[in-house]
Amino acid sequence: MEIPNAQFFMNGGAALLLGLSVGLERERSAHEERHVPFAGIRTFPIASLSGFLCATLEGSALLVAGLLAVAALAVASHLRAGKDGHPGVTSEAAFVLTFLLGAGCARGLVLQSASVALVLTTLLAGREQLRGFAKQLPERDLAAAIKFGVISLIILPLIPDRPLGRGWWAVNLYTTWLMVVLMSGMGFAGYILTRIVGARAGTGLAGLVGGLVSSTAVTLTFSRRSRETPELSLPCTVAILAACTVLWGRVLIEAAVVNPEFGLALAPPAVAIFTVSALLAAFVYRRAAATSPEQTGTVEYTNPVELRPAITFAFLFAGVTILFRVALAKWGSTGAYAAAFLSGLHEMDAITLSMASMTKAGTVPMHQGCAAVLLAAASNTLVKLGIAAVLGSALTRRSVATALGIVLACTAGVMAFVLWA
Repeated sequence: MEIPNAQFFMNGGAALLLGLSVGLERERSAHEERHVPFAGIRTFPIASLSGFLCATLEGSALLVAGLLAVAALAVASHLRAGKDGHPGVTSEAAFVLTFLLGAGCARGLVLQSASVALVLTTLLAGREQLRGFAKQLPERDLAAAIKFGVISLIILPLIPDRPLGRGWWAVNLYTTWLMVVLMSGMGFAGYILTRIVGARAGTGLAGLVGGLVSSTAVTLTFSRRSRETPELSLPCTVAILAACTVLWGRVLIEAAVVNPEFGLALAPPAVAIFTVSALLAAFVYRRAAATSPEQTGTVEYTNPVELRPAITFAFLFAGVTILFRVALAKWGSTGAYAAAFLSGLHEMDAITLSMASMTKAGTVPMHQGCAAVLLAAASNTLVKLGIAAVLGSALTRRSVATALGIVLACTAGVMAFVLWA
């Protein structure tokens, strides 16, 4: 493979720098642990430059031979280190990878190799933090990560990407399970965030984080808490409003991931409602800060990555899609909006993903898809208002009713603008 001189020296310099970065970290780590390193600030750059030259010269046999030689050095070092009481293979594995980083630079993959080198040095430097995290990681969180891997990496590729059934009842199982992966991923991210901030957090923070997992669960939890401890009524209201606010961020992410055009169309009305809801939450927060002592709320969330809920959501997504399709064909826009309203009584995710998918396929116009999501949001807000009215304290009932009433009015106005603009 012929490389111009300038390109040769640029890529070779990149390989040298990547090897130096890994070698510097290994040298520093060995100095802290007070033992002789297998390879340090000189050997790692040599390995990287070796990979660079092997990949530069014509033919793949030399590259394979170089890789085998580097691997043999790593194995020999591991065997010797085991006798000396250092049985770890981290440095040896990093040594082999550094050789490949140099080879990547020779093939023009400088940015990709630099990205891998950054991840490598981060993993090497963060050894103590990663070990501490692993020791403190609850078994249920590890199980959640494994289950998410099963849902996304094992089950999804096995599902055929073609519609089953005909007409209104046609369902693409691959698309349906892809929505499950998206929902499980977002729920898992929110769940991990709750584990990071802790089950006990300030009520406002608990509401914000909880809205990523389940705004309905936040409403249930803090409505009950306000009745049990009436002096926390305003802080509990803040948590409920914060969860209802951050819900719109989740809706926009879902819409944009499935259909970016639909996400852009939904963004103006969603941002408008988000802004009104955020201002109301901020107003109640100021009142709570002035009249209530700093308090914490406890919210526990179940693991969102389970096969049974995933399958349930798959049926729900397919059901909402079919219901909306049939209602639109049988009764026109009125039937479609009725289906969206009924879907929102349960949750927002299925109708949002369904509308994003259907607008992408061209079966539903953009303005109608946006209006359906807004109508579902209105019915979902009514459910949360009802939960607070039944379970909350008197002050929480009044505060939530006033705030969510304003949000509902804003939603109705925005939806009217979307339909008739």
